[in-house]
Amino acid sequence: MGSKWVAGVLGMALLSVSGAQADAIDDFVNQELARQKVPGVAVGIMQHGQLVRAAGYGLANIEHGVPVHADTVFQTGSIGKQFTAVAVMTLVEDGKIKLDESIRTYLPKAPKTWQSITVRNVLNHTSGMGNSPDFDLRKDYSDDELLDVIYKMKLEFAPGERWSYSNTGYATLGLMVHKVTGDQTYGDVLAKRVFGPLHMTTARVISDRDIVPNRSAGYEMTQEGIKNQDWVAATGNSTADGSLYLTVLDYAKWDAALRERKLLKPESWAEVYKPVKLNSGKTYPYGFAWSLEKTPGERGAYQHGGAWQGFRTFYIRYLDDEISVVVLANIASADPEVIARGVAARFEPKLQLPDASPIDESDPTISQRLRRMIDELLAGKPSSKDYAMQPDMLARYSEYYGERLRGKGKLQELRLFRRNELGNDIVYDYRARFENGLMDVGLALDPTNKVSQLHISPVDQWNEPLPPL
Repeated sequence: MGSKWVAGVLGMALLSVSGAQADAIDDFVNQELARQKVPGVAVGIMQHGQLVRAAGYGLANIEHGVPVHADTVFQTGSIGKQFTAVAVMTLVEDGKIKLDESIRTYLPKAPKTWQSITVRNVLNHTSGMGNSPDFDLRKDYSDDELLDVIYKMKLEFAPGERWSYSNTGYATLGLMVHKVTGDQTYGDVLAKRVFGPLHMTTARVISDRDIVPNRSAGYEMTQEGIKNQDWVAATGNSTADGSLYLTVLDYAKWDAALRERKLLKPESWAEVYKPVKLNSGKTYPYGFAWSLEKTPGERGAYQHGGAWQGFRTFYIRYLDDEISVVVLANIASADPEVIARGVAARFEPKLQLPDASPIDESDPTISQRLRRMIDELLAGKPSSKDYAMQPDMLARYSEYYGERLRGKGKLQELRLFRRNELGNDIVYDYRARFENGLMDVGLALDPTNKVSQLHISPVDQWNEPLPPL
């Protein structure tokens, strides 16, 4: 399909954005929809806690030709984790949970190897749990059945030793909330203590069965073209690692509450935004479901992305300027972060990131290894000796990134653009030139020299800015 079907169906625009800004933002978003082949997005811009722009572009549903509006409902993906964290913190304030208590205090049937895992470890991704629970997404489970699956997963490292993103951990937190309250799921806690008080009227846990007005469809790009998202059983769409529906109007209310530090006590918000402190004494720039990044300005920004079932989301809060941008997209291959940062730079030019350029590589063995890994991903045969992750997660990496690399042709150039230490890991950001396009390839090596994180995404220009760490 050509770009016509994603050509900027404007749902709503608030007049506090100047005409020149609005035109520049509209032009940019429409260009990105065409370039990325995204059916539709919703964009929200907030400043000083006020919604200044809420707009829809493209289609919420291709089959019915329904345009995206400001009240179109999208899945959150992992942005939903920040709501799970707040649900847990409300119970901390109630005295029902302690952050530095073993999680086995609240889940006594958990394996003894979990004894040193604290609630804090799970909230800030230092628990050692694997990334994704190994359960059948097409099967429903009771809480206890799902916990039994999680309990059988082997810990990847000692708690507090490293930072490693874990959907499993947040799914466990939701189940813990249900155990602690006795009769309330994490969704019930959110409805009563977050969504209700903030008048987030369309925010809720995902349900395919319920009638949900203005719900967007989620899509995936395949070799045969765009397809509907795969079906997932109710269990897979109700875990606390990001199974929520929100609109940009809901995000605006959430953003205002974050600015005013509503819902929680000041000391609780301080815990939410506290960087990880590892056993080694080193820190990692992540709080409770927030990446804490350095961007233009002294205080930087808090941000998070999400991906699930044909949806991609990105939400960033620039602290010095009190500007926030949220972008919700309805295809798994979208890059909403690029759109969000581009929108922010057009709304406030000083937020434009500088162009990137290659740097000298002191250790060429890393790029040599990466070239081999790219070939193996294309062949669907990644070597387990390279990765610090469980086989099921490695298989998902291989399938997802192999698909992204397929069709790019021969690798012509691979250059290092950035090297940094984050916690106990060393992070490398490369840019790869293929016959048929450019890709960013990022990897983190743990202290054993194994890949703890991998990221591959398309870019448009060789000198395109790198996202801040």
